[in-house]
Amino acid sequence: MPPRKEPVAEPTVLEMICQFNKLKPPKFGGGTNPLAYEELLRRMENLFNVMDYPEGFKVHLATHQFERDAEFWWGTAKPRAGEPALTWE
Repeated sequence: MPPRKEPVAEPTVLEMICQFNKLKPPKFGGGTNPLAYEELLRRMENLFNVMDYPEGFKVHLATHQFERDAEFWWGTAKPRAGEPALTWE
């Protein structure tokens, strides 16, 4: 009889953030340069393709990298309690 596979515990939010930060994700300060935004999206998608993060957590990881203008914008744009959550797709 083959050995039983023990269920693997899902990583905690803190573990996912620590793992993500070890990959040195890019920071994003906002601005009007569309190429900087496209570069951020490309690099984040590359990281997400490598790691198996839950779909609903990708927005949290990406917005955790926002600084300055982008961080201020996200504070006004993110969903409030009772509103549907945003997904990466």
